[in-house]
Amino acid sequence: MMKWLIKAVDGLALVLYWISGFLLVVMMLSVVFDVISRGLFAATDGNVDITFVGGIELVKYSLLFSMLCAFPYAVDKGQIVVDLFTQGWSDRTQRWTDGFYTLCFGIFGGLLCWRFALAGEEAEMSGELTQDLLMPMSPIYWVASFALAVLALRGVVAGLAQWVGPLKEANR
Repeated sequence: MMKWLIKAVDGLALVLYWISGFLLVVMMLSVVFDVISRGLFAATDGNVDITFVGGIELVKYSLLFSMLCAFPYAVDKGQIVVDLFTQGWSDRTQRWTDGFYTLCFGIFGGLLCWRFALAGEEAEMSGELTQDLLMPMSPIYWVASFALAVLALRGVVAGLAQWVGPLKEANR
């Protein structure tokens, strides 16, 4: 059962990671098109106007979602560790420390998920819209909450796997 859960969570995190990469490309293309269109507008003294409203919001939300979608995949992929302090520790102590850190990161993701879900409910009730594109904010908060839920689940599963997995192998 546990192996199935780990594979499912890892697969979902990988899908979100690919979405993150796609969103980075979208963000880059939005910036390039916005710069070109503004440059063309300035060069033609306003005669050619292909500028668009909401370019900054597109970049802002693409960045938000690309980061949130990358977190679940990267949560256990090499955290910053100060080797000066940990190099003399046993492998078991390092595993436990890494597992504890990953578990805490998962808990933090769960808290952020909860807060974004509350913000989504509040935005739904108030009808909050984005500033430029006038899109409803509640789906934005809920998508962010989903990505953070995956981060929380993967952080907890990966943290526990760091604690339990290697110890089971050592007992064989």
